[in-house]
Formats: sequence, C-alpha cells, structure tokens
Amino acid sequence: MMRICKNNITDQIRDLFDANPLKVPEARIQPLCMLEVKEQKPKYLGEFRFLVKDGFQHNIEIKTSPVSQVSNVKTKKIDFKIGFDILGNFIKAFGLDPAAVGASIKGTKKLSFSFGNVIRKYIDTLELGHILVSNDITGDPDNMFIEEITQNKDVKLALITDVLTSTDFSLSTYRDNTTGTEINIPLIQQYLANIDTNLTVEKVSENEIKFKGETPLTYAFTCVEITIDPETGKFSRGQWLDNIRSAQAPGFGGTETVDIPKLLLDENQANPLLIDF
Repeated sequence: MMRICKNNITDQIRDLFDANPLKVPEARIQPLCMLEVKEQKPKYLGEFRFLVKDGFQHNIEIKTSPVSQVSNVKTKKIDFKIGFDILGNFIKAFGLDPAAVGASIKGTKKLSFSFGNVIRKYIDTLELGHILVSNDITGDPDNMFIEEITQNKDVKLALITDVLTSTDFSLSTYRDNTTGTEINIPLIQQYLANIDTNLTVEKVSENEIKFKGETPLTYAFTCVEITIDPETGKFSRGQWLDNIRSAQAPGFGGTETVDIPKLLLDENQANPLLIDF
C-alpha cells in the first residue's frame, strides 16, 4: 500500500461516507460482496450469496444516488511523481497505457485530478439483517473458506455495503502552483485510435483533459463486519468499536444519534491509505 498527501477528495470520501479509497478502481467491488480482512489488509472473497447455506434466495435492492459533494471536485496540486504513481493505476483501470499519457504531459511538475459522474450504490443493512434473522439464514458449513475464517480469530469478514463509482476521470497539469502545463491531447487521441477501447478523451482547457469510459468503476467502498458462529452458522454483526462513527438520523422527538459501525482500514486520518487488493 502507498500513502498519498492529504487532499480534499479523500477528506470528503472519508468524512462524508466513512469510505476507503481504492488504489486501483475496479468494477468487481460492489455492494453485497465479501472481503477477508487480516491485519487491516483486505482480500476479495466474492459475493455474499455464496457464503449462505443453500444460497441466498432473497432480493436486496441495490439503490443508487448521485453524489454532488465529490463529483468534479479537484484534488489539491501534488508532486508529479507521487501523483502519476497514483494516476497510472487509474489510467490502467480505464484501459489506457500510462506511458501514452505521460508522453503528452512533459514539463509537468504538479498535477491534480477529479472524478465526474459519481454515483453511490448502497444497500439497506437493516433490511439485510432483518432478512437474515427472520428466515434463520446461516452460513454454509461445507464452504472451506468459512471454516478457515471462523476458526482464525485474526481474520475478519467484511460485507461491502456502499460503493462510490465513476465513469469519468479528469487530469489537470501544472508547471508550478499557479501556471498550467499544456497537454498534448492529439498525441493521446492518436494512441486511442490505434487500440480497441471505448474510452474517449475530451479537452476541458489547455491544461485539463477528461477521460470518459462506459463501465462505472468503484474507487471507494464502505463495509461492516459480520461474524459466523462456528457451531450454528448464524450470522451476527461484528464490532469494530474503535472505528464507530456517529450519524444523525431523524427521530420522533427531534434528532437522535445512531452509531453505525463501519470499517476504516486506515487509522491515519491525516494521510489516508489507498486500499490495494
């Protein structure tokens, strides 16, 4: 994993959504998928339904909503090398060779980037909990991964409940903190013309370019811990007590505080990690 400097994009992702930014955006990270977490390092397991004995037969609606708070919001200007190390993974995720972009932004000392068309996809965790309890749903004891996880106290199961996705990605280049660096957009367009991709490029200004793809890619996620009783297979909610955040919810007599336990895989709030699977 690598650290990035504190910036307004990751601040808002962490503060507004209790979400973990991904190092490499990818489409497979979705609500109702499972992670195996050991020493705060996650590993993708698969879909929750395959964790359930006889399969999960109930439909949980995955809801969507636009997220204006982080759409098209630029990060702070950061050092080119640090920024392009991060940027290279985003570019790869959109199907483009980072070298092609690097050749078009020669002379750049600093850069910033942003996501556009940001959509939040999420499930109602209370609905899922109600279904699990009401229908006496249990984990599959014959699944070899469940047995290993329930017997290992150092391993936790995380259920992804929310993701932030985007189809657009913008890059701005600078010679210093105030002067922009012109991007050689025709060079990128020439490269795109010679490869099989649905990615398109749009000139925003002399020093800003927008990449648009067709597939929404997840670049941040939220998860909660669930546990499986090794004897009965029953599901229950885990406890990441050190990471519980407070959210305000309307009550009958005004406003009440509701504790929502969500796992933040990085405890360093000032320098959030980019999560790498």
